[in-house]
Amino acid sequence: MSDRERLKIDTQPIKLRIESEPYPKFLGRKYSVVIDVFDTKRKREYFLSIEPQSLSQPIHALATTEGSLKDIEMWISKTSDEKYAKYELSLA
Repeated sequence: MSDRERLKIDTQPIKLRIESEPYPKFLGRKYSVVIDVFDTKRKREYFLSIEPQSLSQPIHALATTEGSLKDIEMWISKTSDEKYAKYELSLA
């Protein structure tokens, strides 16, 4: 995979297009599950860790209903600025 930067999500909604299926990536001292995403506003490529349950469960549901994650566009944000705040996800 390419050398993309990690995308940090905050309370400001961001529109992303998923560009890969989930795959393992070594981050820090362990492997994490990530997906490649494209920020449609900034026109930049990133990767997004999908380890948190509030993110992995809706992404898994999308993969199950759509058959593939590639090219799905979604809005994503966090419910607050706290480190462990839940993610909110909706289709664009």
